[in-house]
Amino acid sequence: MKYLITIIFLFLTSNSLISADERPTTDQQEMYQSIIQEVRCLVCQNQSIAESNADLAKDLRAQILDQVIAGKTKYEIKNYLLDRYGDFVLYQPVFSEKTLFLWISPIILLILIVGWYRKISN
Repeated sequence: MKYLITIIFLFLTSNSLISADERPTTDQQEMYQSIIQEVRCLVCQNQSIAESNADLAKDLRAQILDQVIAGKTKYEIKNYLLDRYGDFVLYQPVFSEKTLFLWISPIILLILIVGWYRKISN
């Protein structure tokens, strides 16, 4: 019986344990909204986690909100997501050695098209 009373007490007081310091400020809320628009849902893959109702998207939104409230920067949060889920999690991948070809391929393609066009126009 005492365990039941303890569980009921913890359940009733759990919501009151969230202090005003743990609620996001306006700036934090804006940063949170910005980040969840930039993060891809790994289940849906064609939606951001802001648009997705998948369980993973809900978990990611909660993790991001916790980190925003903890005072982490946008850069730190994105690095956490990249370390945990890989480059595919962001709609705009970061510039790194692994994504170098992704970033320079449009330039290479443009050079090839210009060269091909010059060859056929002669």
